[in-house]
Amino acid sequence: MTAGEKYVESLPRKRHFHDRNERRSYETARIVAARLIDDPRSLRQGLAYMRRHMEGDPHQADYLRLWQDVIRQDTKEIARLLLEDSPRGALLRDTRPVFHVLTDEERRTAHLAAAGAGDAGISSEGLRP
Repeated sequence: MTAGEKYVESLPRKRHFHDRNERRSYETARIVAARLIDDPRSLRQGLAYMRRHMEGDPHQADYLRLWQDVIRQDTKEIARLLLEDSPRGALLRDTRPVFHVLTDEERRTAHLAAAGAGDAGISSEGLRP
């Protein structure tokens, strides 16, 4: 287990999700958060993504400002904020720049982690018929 994975495991884990997509997104964010800690250089990739895809787009302006504030912090703090079970944590996960491109194995791990939980923690209010 890497230092990043150990740190992510030490954080409080989100337990309730509206649907499987939210759970899969969260599991993906856990992998990305661990990689940010293990390789802080990946922040540069996120910055480049923000410059390429968010700057100059008026629809992305609020998210760009949010992430510009977040990205100035220590990688452990970024990981903690990204995985926080709060509206801000959810917004950060939904608007996350590409810091790390998941490998096939990492993507499979996120999918299995999301599927392995079954329906536990998924509230019916967020599910659509």
